[in-house]
Amino acid sequence: MVITLGVSAIIWCILPFHPVHATIQCTYSNETTSPITNLAVNLKKLELTWDSSLNITKYQCTLETKNRSAEKEVNKKNCIFSRRPIHEGAIFRVEGNYDMVSYSSECTFIPEGLSGTSVENFTCMIYNVSFMNCTWTPGRNAPEDTQYFLYQFSKKGEMECQHYIKDAHGRHTGCRFQDVMIEDTDAVYFLVNGSSKESKIQFYDEYIKLYKIELLTAPTNITINCTEEPPHCIVEWEPPHTSKKIGNHCFLYKVCIQRKPAMADPAERSDDSPTIVNENTYRLEHFNVKKKHFLKIRARGNNCPISENWGEWSETTEFGNEESMSLSIIVLIFILGTVTVALLVLLFSRRYCNMRIFFPPIPQPKNKFSESAAIDSKIQRKFETPPIKYETEEVITTVEEISPFPKAN
Repeated sequence: MVITLGVSAIIWCILPFHPVHATIQCTYSNETTSPITNLAVNLKKLELTWDSSLNITKYQCTLETKNRSAEKEVNKKNCIFSRRPIHEGAIFRVEGNYDMVSYSSECTFIPEGLSGTSVENFTCMIYNVSFMNCTWTPGRNAPEDTQYFLYQFSKKGEMECQHYIKDAHGRHTGCRFQDVMIEDTDAVYFLVNGSSKESKIQFYDEYIKLYKIELLTAPTNITINCTEEPPHCIVEWEPPHTSKKIGNHCFLYKVCIQRKPAMADPAERSDDSPTIVNENTYRLEHFNVKKKHFLKIRARGNNCPISENWGEWSETTEFGNEESMSLSIIVLIFILGTVTVALLVLLFSRRYCNMRIFFPPIPQPKNKFSESAAIDSKIQRKFETPPIKYETEEVITTVEEISPFPKAN
């Protein structure tokens, strides 16, 4: 049958509790008025309801989004689809047959706003049992004054983010939630809309099952008991903490044990491949008490509503002993060290003396300036008047006695 335009409605939608910019256009088939009327879409529940003036016993409901299509058959005038995002648009359709004639009613959900203005890379993670971070990046075509707001919808009602994460420009790029409880397996609806003075901003929505995004804490209370005869160790621990009590059968554990290689054989393999176990106990065979071992454990969900991503590693636990060196080895090392130092000193001393023989000191060039200065000083001293010395002259006087008369014979 040819589809003809019956009704076209343009609505400012409430999705689910907070306003976003979108339109819903509805059309009806057949040349005459369709008996399927008053088609309504509850975007919160993804539920269709309608009226019919004919006694149609079976209806075919269809929900088409960009990448998925779902169909359901019902014998009543409503149907509910499994939750999925519709920020890229959706088509809701109801079909029925009466007296060999097919009737249908269809509504198209069209988000408004400039393409590329909704948030991108939206992701959430639960950590430390009750804390959750959701982050995103601004749309690549979003105006600079765009501001985003995050809403969470669950059985408890609507909750807007109370602790936004901001970038250098003051735009919201994430949110921190506290006291988060994973009470069931139902998906929680997240809505991020935006506002700008320049243009309408497209919204972003996502349904997330909280247990799938939890980063499990590390196993706790790790104990290690080792015996030498026969050489083995028993490792035991407790499951990660979760917001609700879960049996130990719901976990898989990855046990990683690294062995420190001995000094005598550094080429020995220092780590073993991690072991996967489904119990909170592990038996280490062929334990070498003379070597230090390092152990850490982490967990993930297994056939239960728990995250199947590996959680955090436990703190490294050490066990075993280092190989101790005997006193004779220590003395030998000391003697070798002393001899080595003495040889090095002797080698450097001889090398220094030989270098003096083969490489005598190289005469330095004369300093012309200092030589000229010496010559000038010599000439100056030549023409200088010697200093006058005052000496005391000793005068010796000899007195000879002369007789006035000659002596008589």
